[in-house]
Amino acid sequence: MERRPDAGSAVVTGVVGIAVLLALFVGALNLVVDEYAKGAVRTAVDEAAQAGATGGGSVIDCEARAAQVRANLLPGPFGRGVMVYCGLEGNEMVAEAVGNLPSLVPPVPSLHISVTGSSVVEDMPSQ
Repeated sequence: MERRPDAGSAVVTGVVGIAVLLALFVGALNLVVDEYAKGAVRTAVDEAAQAGATGGGSVIDCEARAAQVRANLLPGPFGRGVMVYCGLEGNEMVAEAVGNLPSLVPPVPSLHISVTGSSVVEDMPSQ
């Protein structure tokens, strides 16, 4: 029985095809995780600014709320790379998050993120 020269070429093609599909799947999964993380950071910034503005312009309340929301929505390595800073600018409480979101696989670069949220400081009613 004579062996054909193209024997086994289907295995090589199958392996390459599976590798390409796996790379596409991991890339899509990384995109989904990044979008979730960006949404969580936006939520943390918005809630932090609102908490600081409701407290009469308290930077401490703003930063505490940011830390709480970030810890709940982004636990582990995803939350560690993002820092939230709060401050008063005129009559607005401004919260800004900056940092990097790590990728799921080493060849994919980390995503730099910068999000700003603000809320008008509420005046305390006089009695």
